[in-house]
Amino acid sequence: MNQPRLVGGRYQLLGQLGRGGMGVVWHARDTTIGREVAIKEVFLPPNLSEAHRAALRERTLHEARTAARIRHPAVVAVHDVIEDGGEAWIVMELVRGRSLDQIIRSGGPMSPPWAASVGLFVLSALDTAHAQGLLHRDVKPGNVLIADDGRVLLSDFGIATQAGGATPGAPVGTPGYTAPECLTEEPGRAAGPASDLWSLGATIYTAVEGVPPFQRNSAMAVLGAVMTEPARPPQRAGALGPVLMALLAKDPFQRPDALALRHSLQQVTGNPPATIATPRPGWVVPRMAAVGSAAGVVVAFLVAVTLALVLTPASAAEPVAATTAPPSAPATKPAGTPSPASSPSATPIPSPAESLPPGKFSTLPRPCQLLTRQQATELIGRYLTSSTEPATKCAWGPADNTLPASRQLALYFRFYMYEPQGDGSETTLAKDHVLGAKAKADGEAGRSGSAERHGEVFDISGAGDLAAGWEVEKSNFQGKRSTEVHVVFSVSNVVGEIRFTRDVAKDAKLREKAIQSAKWLAENLNQKG
Repeated sequence: MNQPRLVGGRYQLLGQLGRGGMGVVWHARDTTIGREVAIKEVFLPPNLSEAHRAALRERTLHEARTAARIRHPAVVAVHDVIEDGGEAWIVMELVRGRSLDQIIRSGGPMSPPWAASVGLFVLSALDTAHAQGLLHRDVKPGNVLIADDGRVLLSDFGIATQAGGATPGAPVGTPGYTAPECLTEEPGRAAGPASDLWSLGATIYTAVEGVPPFQRNSAMAVLGAVMTEPARPPQRAGALGPVLMALLAKDPFQRPDALALRHSLQQVTGNPPATIATPRPGWVVPRMAAVGSAAGVVVAFLVAVTLALVLTPASAAEPVAATTAPPSAPATKPAGTPSPASSPSATPIPSPAESLPPGKFSTLPRPCQLLTRQQATELIGRYLTSSTEPATKCAWGPADNTLPASRQLALYFRFYMYEPQGDGSETTLAKDHVLGAKAKADGEAGRSGSAERHGEVFDISGAGDLAAGWEVEKSNFQGKRSTEVHVVFSVSNVVGEIRFTRDVAKDAKLREKAIQSAKWLAENLNQKG
């Protein structure tokens, strides 16, 4: 039986996540620490001499190590860079979600405000890279990820380079998303930050129009159009149209800089420049990195109150290709809003026009205060509470540690909040969060292995606005079995996630307890809103 390949003596390849002209992205497991990662095998041009290939390989590794220094909430983190089998490999966090390219192909064009919001996140990530003298060089819809938890991430700094430092023969990006100055060695047209902004313009154009700005029948025709022809005037972009046409100017000196672009995109989203609220937890982009950047455009995306989720680059990440379900369809689908897809997808970006009531939570109660003493005792018995993050997480566990493991129950709970915008979009996003988690669990139902087995998803009524649960049976390295019941629910613009555990192979009553805990937590949360 063939064993999975072990790259660098550490990373076990589990399967392909994607393939492109410049490499293959694999789903892998870090056998040293047990973390799942994405690992990119970088392809080098085949028509080079061995000496040139070696030099280019070393340059790729050097530039990937440079890219690994970027730490930003909207950047897919690079964990490691290695050489194995004569090839360069870049190890990255694993993100469960779907690329902007997939969303556009399955759901159609975005509305201008949504496209501008996505652009602001990517611009904020590019600002951080450019501040370190680093260019991305391959900004395109396929490298913009919309994670299931609502984050917008720029991925694949695998061909990044220092500004003006491209190597002859090196990959230069993707036709149609690579700026004209990157396609020629003409003096005075060296690639710089304006090149990445051109690529960002082409990406936003594709998001709002549904087609690239220089779409042609062949790659060579696309390259020729990029060099010599104007972009097709956008038809759906509205106020975003002039911004896109300015970004796609042939001359990099005629394009808006990052500051002007940020202002223009904010105008399209209808949001003022961001302010940094302290000490409130959440996704806070540092002012120095990007004042008025994506941090203020949460009209469309998650403000994760759980800091570990969005601000800790080394936190557990998840596969790119996730199976999720579409959100509830509004009565009337607004123009320019992606349609839900039945194929594997991330949670589709909802429309601002969906008519749900505005979110009523602008702050959250302490999670450990959401169960009464009587309720917690009924669920756990004699209990103690603990929390590593008191504002967002709580655990209720047995007060008597002398009990046998089979009698010990534990309840873990954490919050997510979608920033209130007053138009109902935050409530929609909370429901979509639940639907995304439910669909992910649906995709894993029936899977089993030596470590765990996933059960079927079940709906829950009476626990907030929307709720679902599923069971997972686990086994540790000693072969001991445990049972978990997971529940996710939404109340207005807040999402709660529950994990109820017991160290036995099966417990029929554990599901009942988990459902009851969800009902109590949702009811008590609702009363505090």
